[in-house]
Amino acid sequence: MNNRERFFKLLNNEYIDRTPFFPDITTWYENTRKTIGDKEIFGPGVYIPDNIDFHNRKSNLVGKLADYTFLDYYREYDWGLPVHIYDWYEEEYKGNVQRIVKREGRKKHVKYSTPIGDVNRTLTMGAEGSWVPTEFFIKVKSDFEVLKYIYKNREIIPKFERINTFLKETKGFGVCDLVVWRSPFGKLVHEFMGFTDVVYGLHDDRKELILDFLKFMEKIDLEVIKLASKSPAKIVIISDHADETLISPRQYKEYCIPYYQKACKILHDNNMYVSTHLDGNFKSYFPILKETHFDLLDGCTPAPMFNYEVEELAEVVDDSLHTYCGIPSTLFTQDLPEERLVNFGLRIAKAFDRKVIVNVGDILPPRGNIQQVIKAGKAVMNY
Repeated sequence: MNNRERFFKLLNNEYIDRTPFFPDITTWYENTRKTIGDKEIFGPGVYIPDNIDFHNRKSNLVGKLADYTFLDYYREYDWGLPVHIYDWYEEEYKGNVQRIVKREGRKKHVKYSTPIGDVNRTLTMGAEGSWVPTEFFIKVKSDFEVLKYIYKNREIIPKFERINTFLKETKGFGVCDLVVWRSPFGKLVHEFMGFTDVVYGLHDDRKELILDFLKFMEKIDLEVIKLASKSPAKIVIISDHADETLISPRQYKEYCIPYYQKACKILHDNNMYVSTHLDGNFKSYFPILKETHFDLLDGCTPAPMFNYEVEELAEVVDDSLHTYCGIPSTLFTQDLPEERLVNFGLRIAKAFDRKVIVNVGDILPPRGNIQQVIKAGKAVMNY
């Protein structure tokens, strides 16, 4: 039984011979061949194939690991490889819509120019090299109409050959999902308005602007879901990065779950699994998670990083809802005794009675200890 088979047998509630171990070491591996703080090249969860020049850069590791490619770790230690396929489609615009991206130092400016107005968004590079939104598209009420115009004139062109390439090159150990980004409400919070303006908008303009825009955006997003349902991948991930400090349980239930249910219906009717990324504080979502109709929770990381214990999450899942559960990544950066990392992995496997996908929650940091990942993974797989 290989790791791809274990993964899907777990989702199908079939027998598996051992607990799957699927760590994401993308960010860590990238930083073995570049300086921390330099521009991010790949990003978390991105596929790094063997046949690229990046592997020829000098590694800061020593011994045999200095010569390993990204995929060599998964082949050598019999890990499963989790990958997010972000570039499964391309966008084209009509109606005189122009998308302009400019880079100024550690800032990236995204501008959409249309016949009825322009909208702008700014992202700033964080210390570790990833992009953080610091300015949002919607600043005045008229910007809602500009965004509607942009999406009405956007065409999505699937590029499914990228999925087939990944599945072929990682046969037996690679599993991918298609990223469809956020729900309509998640877009408002993370991309279009920001947390503060969404809170005020729900109070001041809930019916006139917010609900109307969510209804419009839902129709657009469900068309993308329909395209994703025709892909050769078996999993679609709706990545709201939901966290109770940004999206309250009431908001999650009222504004997110109805969309999730519609998206899941389309995907389930096409024999697809649906995942969602929850790598933060979401203990207060536990009572309503089953209402989402998701099949898989991705990125879940227990205390001490976030606000729930391993055993509490284990009580939530069952044959209809499965999960990743990660050994908290911060533990791999503190020079802790190896035994503590190993025991945490065993604790996860035991709490879920092996019916869990163990990883490093959520990703191994640039300064994470790869030797401890190797030892913890071996212990989990031997449990």
